[in-house]
Amino acid sequence: MRRITVLLLVLCLIFQATGCAKVNSGSPEKNITGQKEIARINRYDSVIPKNYKWFDYKEKALLYDNIIFDEDASGPYLPLIWQDKTNSTFGFAAYVGDGRTGNNGSQEAVATVAAVLSATQIGIDKSKQNGVNYVEQLHAYYSEEEGIILNNPAGSSASTSMWYLIYPAILFTQVSIRYPREEQIRRDALSTIERWYEAFLIMKETESFNYTGFNFITMEPYDNGVWKEPDCAAGLAMLFQMGYEMTGEEKYAKAVSECLDYVNEFDGSALYELLLYFAPGLAARMNAQRNTDYNIDNLLGDVFNGSSIPRGGWGSIVGTWGDYNMNGLMGSTTDGGGYAFSMNTFAAGYALSSLAKHDTRYAKAMGIWYLNVSSNARYFFSGETDPSNQSASADKAAKEFIEISKDAVPYEGIRRSGNSKTPWIGGDPTVYGWANTDLSIYSGAHIGLFASVVDKTDVDKILKINCNAMEADPGYAVWLLYNPYDRNKKVTYELPEGSWDLFNSVTKQVIAEDVSGKYELKLDADEAAVIIELPAGSEITHKDGHYYANNLWIASDTLSVSINNLQNNEQVSGKFKLDLNIVNTNPETKLEQIIVEIDGAKLYYSDVNNVEINTKDFTEGSKTVNVSVITTDHKTDRTSIRLNFSR
Repeated sequence: MRRITVLLLVLCLIFQATGCAKVNSGSPEKNITGQKEIARINRYDSVIPKNYKWFDYKEKALLYDNIIFDEDASGPYLPLIWQDKTNSTFGFAAYVGDGRTGNNGSQEAVATVAAVLSATQIGIDKSKQNGVNYVEQLHAYYSEEEGIILNNPAGSSASTSMWYLIYPAILFTQVSIRYPREEQIRRDALSTIERWYEAFLIMKETESFNYTGFNFITMEPYDNGVWKEPDCAAGLAMLFQMGYEMTGEEKYAKAVSECLDYVNEFDGSALYELLLYFAPGLAARMNAQRNTDYNIDNLLGDVFNGSSIPRGGWGSIVGTWGDYNMNGLMGSTTDGGGYAFSMNTFAAGYALSSLAKHDTRYAKAMGIWYLNVSSNARYFFSGETDPSNQSASADKAAKEFIEISKDAVPYEGIRRSGNSKTPWIGGDPTVYGWANTDLSIYSGAHIGLFASVVDKTDVDKILKINCNAMEADPGYAVWLLYNPYDRNKKVTYELPEGSWDLFNSVTKQVIAEDVSGKYELKLDADEAAVIIELPAGSEITHKDGHYYANNLWIASDTLSVSINNLQNNEQVSGKFKLDLNIVNTNPETKLEQIIVEIDGAKLYYSDVNNVEINTKDFTEGSKTVNVSVITTDHKTDRTSIRLNFSR
């Protein structure tokens, strides 16, 4: 068909017992687009962060690239870069004022490789910058002996933890994908993926990925007895997904699913450092395109909620510290009352960018998160906070460096309190004697990744989020926009050269045809839209719960369930009903079953209007009520609520 002509208000259905549908009444209490909530984000004191400010991360990333790769820079701690002739590469240390500066082989891929990828993401060609091929020089991180990318040119996997092995491999592979003509690093990337596939098979035999690291000399996983990093499975899933896209080998696609199965079923949050950040978006992609059933609610909770098993408290910050809103920043929710890290925050923004594209139920929640984190992450930079709250405030050399670099290098982290200040902006280096400053080069190497995701529009506080920023095979351009205001807004949507049709994958609707230049996009109050730019005249088809434009996947139907009439921890007694809002965007399917589980007992219903529970059938006390809905095409969704039962 030429276009999808049926509006979402017709497609989003509230099911009755017969499976026949009635149109949602449009009541403001009803969630007519099936948007899902993220508990951590619901705790924000307001949708719009206190003291909101648009911060230009791309400009900051350009300044960072300029200072970090300037061999002729002069001043305190400058230049930061050095030529490592031992390993035929370049290097810079993890921090400004780091004693490892100039120490050949000590430089880390989480800084150097990340910096090359970061610059590439904002439009800098690092294969021929000022006559230098920095991409080619990344070959130094490939170990001929072990067949993998290492975090240091002079490193080894024998004593390196999982994330310090897998994350550099992900960064390196993404660089390779963006520079297909660099044949050597392409070979390095493919070798690394295959070697990790061999490691995956070995760990799979043990039925666990809960290890500290993997020794590629002995080909054995190891546990150092201090910590484990089970989210390595999520990192491997990301690595294998890229391997599948690069080679088409089905074994990698199968490995993606098996790795995601592990983190999906892990008892509690597997988050250790940052590898789990890749899981929600990748799992949503598998659900949409391979008809899997990963629990995105749980995976997002594992990333945000601070419920980490291997690293207690690791998650996303909620709250205001002193005069500064910290909502959305990533790090420890418990260390000293909270400790946010700039690298983790920038990396999370990059890793989660595709989620709303693959599962539009999270468009609003992600829109709120990006609005908050894009404003609040500016506090990692010296110029955005009171100098008296910063560790460099008493360091003349550090202050001079900040001025020369135009504040391009962020602090490593922000503590809830320190030095009798709330918050305290600094990091670990000056505390533990690792460097003379807390200005973090490795964190700054991730600014461009974040910058490639977040952009502004002509309406203050309405952002344009690039859902394709991280993906190797993105297809059509996809952008998430969210209106945080309590009134309708019109945004000037700027288009590339040419003529376009615009498809909103939240509403499964073509909203504009044959437009060019600028388009006036109307957003209702509190509305999120995921806009896909299609060549004008594109043929859109709907088949088996999926939408295709010119035979290329663009969206999938979604199912969601929520409870309208009760709040968490509400008291209930005797017979009571659950008022369920079930939203399904696929008109070709019907409700098959509703399952309510309480204390291990399962209750089955077929009529959404008759989901009744009697507290007298259960013991008194606090209960978790789990609700699952299943449609005739076997799509499922779940929700839960905590209620206090009394007789």
